[in-house]
Amino acid sequence: MANKNTTMNLPESLIAKAKAYAATQGTTMTAIVRSHLEAVTAELEQPAEEPLQAYSTGMIGRDEAIRRIGVRDYAGLLVALGDAGLSPPRPPEHQIENEAATFARIWAAT
Repeated sequence: MANKNTTMNLPESLIAKAKAYAATQGTTMTAIVRSHLEAVTAELEQPAEEPLQAYSTGMIGRDEAIRRIGVRDYAGLLVALGDAGLSPPRPPEHQIENEAATFARIWAAT
């Protein structure tokens, strides 16, 4: 899929905060925006009758999955996932990369 540039009108203070956050996380504003937009639009691609599958694949968030399947809390969601033979969603790729980089820095410092 080809990428396309787009223009966004955002307050300068928000852009500055977002750039600082991205720098501390070892990622880019583009990666953060892409990840968030994928998360909030993923539900559109997932059938409404499969909330456990949608949550397991990261298509809907924890709170939405809890609401849809009608359990009380995250523990109930984890039990439902286990009963269905599904695992919790994998963190976004940029989060995994950031955590790996942090671990590498800590390991190198010891």
